[in-house]
Amino acid sequence: MSRILPIAICLYLLGGCSEQAPQEESVVDMPRFAEEHLAKGRGIWMGTCRNCHLMGVSGAPAVTDATAWAPRIEKGAPSLYQSALNGIKGSDDKFRMPPRGGNNRLKDEQIRQAVDYMIASVGVLTENSK
Repeated sequence: MSRILPIAICLYLLGGCSEQAPQEESVVDMPRFAEEHLAKGRGIWMGTCRNCHLMGVSGAPAVTDATAWAPRIEKGAPSLYQSALNGIKGSDDKFRMPPRGGNNRLKDEQIRQAVDYMIASVGVLTENSK
C-alpha cells in the first residue's frame, strides 16, 4: 500500500498535463517595457490586477478596452492611484473593486507601479489594434 500511494499521486498529477489549445482569453500578449518602474508594475499587474482587468471580469474595464479607459485616464494618474489604493464602491456601498485589488500586501508604490503599467499598456494595446 505504501508504494502504491506515491505512484497514484504522481499519476493523478500528471493526468492534468496535456497539451491544450490556448483559450481565447489567454491570447492577449501583455506589453513589456524597458523602464524599471513599468517592468515592476507589469509583475504586480500580472500577479494581481490581471485577474479582473485582462478580460473585464465582474465589470472591471478590460485593459484592451480603450473606450472604457479613456475617461478614467483623462482624470489623471493620481485619480487612478486613489481608486486602486482605496477601491471603488458601487451605489449599494459594496466594493466593485476591492482596495489594492484585494492584495493588502502591496505597498502604495507597488500599486502606483501597477497603475502606471496599466495606463501604458492601454496605450500600447490600443495602438497595436489599429
